[in-house]
Amino acid sequence: MDRVALRPEAVRDTMRNADAKMKWHKTDCPSLYLVTKQGRGFWVLHFRDPREGGAIRNHGLGSADTLTPAAARRKAQDFMSDLRNGRPVAIATHKAKGELFGTAASQYLDNHADEWSPRTRSDNKALFSRYIPADFDARPVTTITPDHIADVLRPIWDGPGNNKASRLRRLVESILTAKSVHPNPARWDGPLCELLSKKRAAIVNRPSMPFADVPAFFATLGDSTEDRAGRFIILSAVRRKEALGAMWAEFDLANRVWNIPKERMKMKRPHAVPLTDAMIEALGKPGESLVFPSARTGGMLGHKSLDKEWVPNGYTLHGFRSSFASWAEVQEDGRAFAPAVIEAALAHIKGNQVEAAYRRSDLFEARRKLMQSWSDFAARTK
Repeated sequence: MDRVALRPEAVRDTMRNADAKMKWHKTDCPSLYLVTKQGRGFWVLHFRDPREGGAIRNHGLGSADTLTPAAARRKAQDFMSDLRNGRPVAIATHKAKGELFGTAASQYLDNHADEWSPRTRSDNKALFSRYIPADFDARPVTTITPDHIADVLRPIWDGPGNNKASRLRRLVESILTAKSVHPNPARWDGPLCELLSKKRAAIVNRPSMPFADVPAFFATLGDSTEDRAGRFIILSAVRRKEALGAMWAEFDLANRVWNIPKERMKMKRPHAVPLTDAMIEALGKPGESLVFPSARTGGMLGHKSLDKEWVPNGYTLHGFRSSFASWAEVQEDGRAFAPAVIEAALAHIKGNQVEAAYRRSDLFEARRKLMQSWSDFAARTK
């Protein structure tokens, strides 16, 4: 959160630079915030109310166009002094209005369902059912405060980042934005960031099988749909969902290419995978729809069909991508395959240099050589 000094010129500059996005700015007066939007600003006192068990409340002090920084400071200090000493204070109250959060959440999830994959839709609904309590669902959206949101997130909070608590916070923020709740109490650059830890959790890499052990493990896999899918994922080094959703129409077996549509790729870019004999063998008999259909439902195999129990010693299926990369990096003492080729095979598009290399016409053939060498090693085809 930005900090603005309580000087007229600093406040004017902050307001002048304010865009359409509402933003909270700390000041050098405790609990006093300057809130700006579209060139305007207003003063808000963010405080704990001892009369309501320490609940966090916001109290508007006036427009920054008419109330000088010095006057805003005095008004905030006088208000807090009266509150601490038990003197009557005037806090503008409004009758609660607006639909209940639970209703707004259901509506938001329905309205945006077509933007998400089936798994993401399921995950989002699970976040709400597991972690949003009934009393929060029953609150009118206009009465939700940062303190309410912090209480919901705190039991699962692991710092800001790409984790379930942060995903839930972003969803709550989007729901309240859709209902025109301003200022939005779920914004991370508002008071909420002072109520939860800002420390990011350490990233724990997924366990991966040492590449030297891959051929022996690969040899244990049979011809069940699950094992064929596993063999194909190991050899192609793709992500699990990219393979489990594979359709026969995506395969050009004559030219030995699998074209994955961008909708199923993490980076939302189409990805062409060179096919080897061992990969084609793992596909099985050509069909009309899914390559690896569930024997029970006929639909896509569930992600738990190839979960960590499928791989020994706690290794994960996703970890075979790391096994592949580690193997490729040490071939001929690092001279066999350029880093850009390995990154492109993993569909890691990070930065202009790799992206430019990915688009070069000769890189696909370089990747074909890489995937053939990996197949020869993992499947012991040579």
